[in-house]
Amino acid sequence: MLIEACCLDQEIYNRSFPKSWWRVHSKFGRSFNIQDETCQHLAVVSTEQSAIVPNGIYLKATDFEQLSAEINVDDCLIIQNQTLRFTNSQLLLSGKTYQTFQSRRTKKIDEAIWADYECCIRRLEKETGYQEGLNTVFTSEHRFVSAIDALCADQLSQQRQALHFLIGRGPGLTPSGDDMIIGHLAARLLLDKQNQKLQTYLRTKMTAVEDLTTDVSKHYLLCSLNQRFNQSVLNLQEALVDPNRQLQHAIHTVLKTGHTSGADFLAGFTRTLAYFNKIHGVNEKKIYGTK
Repeated sequence: MLIEACCLDQEIYNRSFPKSWWRVHSKFGRSFNIQDETCQHLAVVSTEQSAIVPNGIYLKATDFEQLSAEINVDDCLIIQNQTLRFTNSQLLLSGKTYQTFQSRRTKKIDEAIWADYECCIRRLEKETGYQEGLNTVFTSEHRFVSAIDALCADQLSQQRQALHFLIGRGPGLTPSGDDMIIGHLAARLLLDKQNQKLQTYLRTKMTAVEDLTTDVSKHYLLCSLNQRFNQSVLNLQEALVDPNRQLQHAIHTVLKTGHTSGADFLAGFTRTLAYFNKIHGVNEKKIYGTK
Protein backbone atom coordinates (compact mmCIF):
# COMPACT_ATOMS: atom_id res chain seq x y z
CA MET A 1 0.00 0.00 0.00
CA LEU A 2 1.31 3.46 -0.95
CA ILE A 3 0.28 6.33 1.36
CA GLU A 4 1.04 10.02 1.05
CA ALA A 5 1.14 12.27 4.11
CA CYS A 6 -1.31 15.14 3.88
CA CYS A 7 0.54 17.34 6.37
CA LEU A 8 3.93 17.22 8.12
CA ASP A 9 6.44 19.27 10.06
CA GLN A 10 8.67 21.36 7.80
CA GLU A 11 11.69 20.14 9.77
CA ILE A 12 11.02 16.55 8.71
CA TYR A 13 10.56 17.64 5.12
CA ASN A 14 13.83 19.60 5.15
CA ARG A 15 15.88 16.87 6.77
CA SER A 16 17.86 14.69 4.42
CA PHE A 17 17.44 11.25 5.95
CA PRO A 18 20.16 8.72 5.24
CA LYS A 19 18.96 5.14 5.15
CA SER A 20 18.21 4.36 8.78
CA TRP A 21 16.31 1.86 10.87
CA TRP A 22 13.46 2.98 13.07
CA ARG A 23 10.89 1.11 15.14
CA VAL A 24 7.30 1.59 16.23
CA HIS A 25 7.84 2.94 19.73
CA SER A 26 4.26 3.18 21.02
CA LYS A 27 0.75 3.00 19.65
CA PHE A 28 -2.50 4.73 20.60
CA GLY A 29 -6.00 5.10 19.18
CA ARG A 30 -5.29 8.08 16.92
CA SER A 31 -1.51 8.08 16.73
CA PHE A 32 1.66 6.06 16.99
CA ASN A 33 5.24 7.09 17.68
CA ILE A 34 8.31 5.94 15.77
CA GLN A 35 11.88 6.18 17.12
CA ASP A 36 15.26 5.92 15.42
CA GLU A 37 17.82 3.27 16.32
CA THR A 38 19.92 5.75 18.35
CA CYS A 39 16.89 6.56 20.51
CA GLN A 40 17.62 10.26 20.00
CA HIS A 41 14.83 11.07 17.53
CA LEU A 42 11.11 10.47 17.68
CA ALA A 43 8.23 11.31 15.34
CA VAL A 44 4.48 10.98 15.70
CA VAL A 45 2.19 9.67 12.97
CA SER A 46 -1.40 10.71 13.51
CA THR A 47 -4.73 11.66 12.00
CA GLU A 48 -5.55 14.34 14.57
CA GLN A 49 -4.47 17.62 12.98
CA SER A 50 -6.00 19.78 15.70
CA ALA A 51 -2.93 18.98 17.86
CA ILE A 52 0.02 19.77 15.59
CA VAL A 53 3.34 18.90 17.23
CA PRO A 54 7.07 18.90 16.39
CA ASN A 55 8.03 15.99 14.10
CA GLY A 56 4.38 15.33 13.31
CA ILE A 57 3.25 13.38 10.24
CA TYR A 58 -0.49 13.51 9.57
CA LEU A 59 -2.53 11.18 7.38
CA LYS A 60 -6.07 11.01 6.10
CA ALA A 61 -8.26 9.09 8.55
CA THR A 62 -8.75 6.12 6.21
CA ASP A 63 -5.02 5.88 5.44
CA PHE A 64 -4.12 6.06 9.13
CA GLU A 65 -6.61 3.33 10.03
CA GLN A 66 -5.20 0.99 7.38
CA LEU A 67 -1.60 1.63 8.37
CA SER A 68 -2.29 1.41 12.10
CA ALA A 69 -4.05 -1.93 11.63
CA GLU A 70 -0.96 -3.54 10.10
CA ILE A 71 1.67 -2.40 12.62
CA ASN A 72 2.56 -3.38 16.16
CA VAL A 73 4.86 -1.94 18.81
CA ASP A 74 8.53 -2.80 18.11
CA ASP A 75 7.93 -3.42 14.39
CA CYS A 76 10.89 -2.22 12.33
CA LEU A 77 10.75 0.24 9.45
CA ILE A 78 13.25 2.01 7.23
CA ILE A 79 13.38 5.72 6.45
CA GLN A 80 15.11 6.58 3.18
CA ASN A 81 14.67 9.35 0.60
CA GLN A 82 11.65 10.89 2.31
CA THR A 83 9.88 7.54 2.47
CA LEU A 84 8.91 5.41 5.46
CA ARG A 85 8.98 1.74 4.48
CA PHE A 86 6.86 -0.53 6.67
CA THR A 87 6.44 -4.27 6.12
CA ASN A 88 3.52 -3.93 3.72
CA SER A 89 3.23 -0.18 3.14
CA GLN A 90 5.21 2.87 2.13
CA LEU A 91 4.51 6.33 3.51
CA LEU A 92 5.67 9.26 1.37
CA LEU A 93 6.77 12.33 3.34
CA SER A 94 5.27 14.89 1.02
CA GLY A 95 2.28 17.21 1.10
CA LYS A 96 1.58 20.44 2.99
CA THR A 97 4.10 21.46 5.64
CA TYR A 98 3.83 23.55 8.82
CA GLN A 99 6.28 25.38 11.07
CA THR A 100 7.05 24.51 14.69
CA PHE A 101 9.29 27.54 15.30
CA GLN A 102 8.02 30.72 16.92
CA SER A 103 7.64 33.33 14.17
CA ARG A 104 8.74 36.23 16.34
CA ARG A 105 9.71 37.09 19.89
CA THR A 106 9.37 40.13 22.11
CA LYS A 107 11.08 41.65 25.11
CA LYS A 108 7.89 42.86 26.72
CA ILE A 109 4.19 42.12 26.87
CA ASP A 110 1.75 45.00 26.74
CA GLU A 111 0.40 45.79 30.20
CA ALA A 112 -3.25 45.43 29.12
CA ILE A 113 -2.63 42.03 27.52
CA TRP A 114 -0.79 40.82 30.62
CA ALA A 115 -3.72 41.94 32.79
CA ASP A 116 -6.13 40.00 30.56
CA TYR A 117 -3.89 36.93 30.66
CA GLU A 118 -3.60 37.01 34.44
CA CYS A 119 -7.37 37.39 34.76
CA CYS A 120 -7.95 34.36 32.50
CA ILE A 121 -5.53 32.15 34.45
CA ARG A 122 -7.00 33.17 37.83
CA ARG A 123 -10.38 31.85 36.65
CA LEU A 124 -9.04 28.40 35.70
CA GLU A 125 -9.69 25.76 38.35
CA LYS A 126 -8.32 22.90 36.21
CA GLU A 127 -6.13 20.73 38.40
CA THR A 128 -2.48 20.32 37.50
CA GLY A 129 -0.48 17.10 37.72
CA TYR A 130 0.89 18.26 41.07
CA GLN A 131 -2.71 18.46 42.32
CA GLU A 132 -3.20 22.19 42.69
CA GLY A 133 -5.64 24.33 40.73
CA LEU A 134 -4.00 26.30 37.94
CA ASN A 135 -5.58 29.46 39.36
CA THR A 136 -3.26 29.24 42.40
CA VAL A 137 -0.07 29.45 40.35
CA PHE A 138 0.59 33.13 41.13
CA THR A 139 0.65 32.57 44.90
CA SER A 140 1.49 28.87 45.25
CA GLU A 141 4.42 27.72 47.36
CA HIS A 142 4.17 24.11 46.15
CA ARG A 143 7.56 22.51 45.53
CA PHE A 144 6.85 22.13 41.80
CA VAL A 145 6.09 25.84 41.50
CA SER A 146 9.04 26.86 43.66
CA ALA A 147 11.27 24.85 41.32
CA ILE A 148 10.14 27.09 38.45
CA ASP A 149 11.20 30.12 40.48
CA ALA A 150 14.61 28.47 40.92
CA LEU A 151 14.88 27.99 37.15
CA CYS A 152 14.33 31.74 36.79
CA ALA A 153 17.16 32.52 39.22
CA ASP A 154 20.60 33.61 38.00
CA GLN A 155 22.57 30.93 39.84
CA LEU A 156 23.22 27.76 37.86
CA SER A 157 23.36 25.77 41.10
CA GLN A 158 19.73 26.66 41.83
CA GLN A 159 18.71 25.88 38.27
CA ARG A 160 20.39 22.48 38.42
CA GLN A 161 18.66 21.55 41.66
CA ALA A 162 15.32 22.57 40.13
CA LEU A 163 15.93 20.43 37.05
CA HIS A 164 16.92 17.45 39.20
CA PHE A 165 13.59 17.77 40.99
CA LEU A 166 11.36 18.41 37.96
CA ILE A 167 12.65 16.09 35.21
CA GLY A 168 10.55 12.96 34.98
CA ARG A 169 8.51 13.81 38.06
CA GLY A 170 4.75 13.46 38.03
CA PRO A 171 2.11 11.41 36.22
CA GLY A 172 1.56 10.85 32.52
CA LEU A 173 3.35 10.05 29.28
CA THR A 174 4.89 13.50 29.61
CA PRO A 175 5.39 13.96 33.38
CA SER A 176 4.19 17.18 34.99
CA GLY A 177 7.68 18.44 35.80
CA ASP A 178 8.74 18.09 32.16
CA ASP A 179 5.68 19.97 30.91
CA MET A 180 6.47 22.76 33.36
CA ILE A 181 10.08 22.96 32.12
CA ILE A 182 8.81 23.29 28.54
CA GLY A 183 6.48 26.07 29.70
CA HIS A 184 9.42 27.79 31.37
CA LEU A 185 11.54 27.61 28.22
CA ALA A 186 8.65 28.89 26.07
CA ALA A 187 8.22 31.88 28.39
CA ARG A 188 11.94 32.67 28.36
CA LEU A 189 11.92 32.56 24.57
CA LEU A 190 8.92 34.88 24.38
CA LEU A 191 10.67 37.41 26.62
CA ASP A 192 14.00 36.92 24.82
CA LYS A 193 15.56 35.89 28.15
CA GLN A 194 17.12 32.56 27.19
CA ASN A 195 19.79 31.31 29.56
CA GLN A 196 22.56 29.54 27.68
CA LYS A 197 24.08 27.82 30.71
CA LEU A 198 20.70 26.42 31.72
CA GLN A 199 19.98 25.21 28.20
CA THR A 200 23.41 23.62 27.79
CA TYR A 201 23.14 21.81 31.11
CA LEU A 202 19.64 20.51 30.33
CA ARG A 203 20.58 19.39 26.83
CA THR A 204 23.69 17.57 28.08
CA LYS A 205 21.73 15.88 30.83
CA MET A 206 18.95 14.76 28.49
CA THR A 207 21.31 13.29 25.88
CA ALA A 208 23.92 11.78 28.20
CA VAL A 209 21.80 10.20 30.94
CA GLU A 210 19.33 7.41 30.18
CA ASP A 211 15.94 6.87 31.78
CA LEU A 212 15.57 10.38 33.23
CA THR A 213 12.07 10.53 31.81
CA THR A 214 9.91 8.95 29.12
CA ASP A 215 11.13 8.83 25.52
CA VAL A 216 8.17 10.95 24.40
CA SER A 217 8.82 13.59 27.05
CA LYS A 218 12.53 13.64 26.22
CA HIS A 219 11.60 14.33 22.59
CA TYR A 220 9.50 17.37 23.50
CA LEU A 221 12.10 18.70 25.95
CA LEU A 222 14.80 18.54 23.28
CA CYS A 223 12.45 20.18 20.76
CA SER A 224 11.81 23.03 23.19
CA LEU A 225 15.57 23.52 23.59
CA ASN A 226 15.65 23.91 19.80
CA GLN A 227 12.85 26.50 20.08
CA ARG A 228 10.25 24.16 18.58
CA PHE A 229 6.81 23.85 20.15
CA ASN A 230 3.29 22.55 19.57
CA GLN A 231 1.15 24.79 17.39
CA SER A 232 -1.10 25.59 20.37
CA VAL A 233 1.93 26.98 22.24
CA LEU A 234 2.97 29.08 19.25
CA ASN A 235 -0.56 30.48 19.04
CA LEU A 236 -0.48 31.38 22.74
CA GLN A 237 2.88 33.15 22.36
CA GLU A 238 1.50 35.09 19.42
CA ALA A 239 -1.68 36.03 21.30
CA LEU A 240 0.43 37.55 24.09
CA VAL A 241 2.13 40.00 21.73
CA ASP A 242 -0.74 40.72 19.32
CA PRO A 243 -3.76 42.61 20.73
CA ASN A 244 -5.88 41.36 17.83
CA ARG A 245 -5.49 37.67 18.71
CA GLN A 246 -7.98 35.71 20.81
CA LEU A 247 -6.05 35.24 24.06
CA GLN A 248 -8.69 33.29 25.98
CA HIS A 249 -9.18 30.86 23.09
CA ALA A 250 -5.41 30.33 22.86
CA ILE A 251 -5.20 29.55 26.59
CA HIS A 252 -8.05 27.05 26.46
CA THR A 253 -6.57 25.32 23.41
CA VAL A 254 -3.32 24.71 25.32
CA LEU A 255 -5.35 23.53 28.31
CA LYS A 256 -6.89 20.73 26.20
CA THR A 257 -3.49 19.05 25.71
CA GLY A 258 -3.42 15.64 27.39
CA HIS A 259 -4.97 14.99 30.79
CA THR A 260 -2.89 17.52 32.76
CA SER A 261 -0.11 18.36 30.27
CA GLY A 262 -1.74 21.61 29.16
CA ALA A 263 -2.32 22.74 32.74
CA ASP A 264 1.24 21.81 33.74
CA PHE A 265 2.67 23.67 30.74
CA LEU A 266 0.61 26.75 31.61
CA ALA A 267 1.77 26.55 35.24
CA GLY A 268 5.44 26.65 34.21
CA PHE A 269 4.80 29.25 31.52
CA THR A 270 2.70 31.53 33.73
CA ARG A 271 4.91 31.32 36.82
CA THR A 272 7.93 32.25 34.68
CA LEU A 273 6.16 35.25 33.14
CA ALA A 274 4.97 36.34 36.59
CA TYR A 275 8.47 35.95 38.06
CA PHE A 276 10.10 38.20 35.48
CA ASN A 277 7.19 40.63 35.69
CA LYS A 278 7.74 40.93 39.44
CA ILE A 279 11.50 41.36 39.05
CA HIS A 280 11.61 43.61 35.99
CA GLY A 281 8.08 44.85 35.35
CA VAL A 282 8.41 48.18 37.16
CA ASN A 283 12.02 49.03 36.54
CA GLU A 284 13.95 50.45 33.63
CA LYS A 285 14.21 47.11 31.79
CA LYS A 286 10.47 47.37 31.00
CA ILE A 287 9.73 43.70 30.41
CA TYR A 288 6.02 44.39 30.84
CA GLY A 289 3.98 47.49 30.21
CA THR A 290 4.47 50.40 27.86
CA LYS A 291 5.91 53.12 30.12
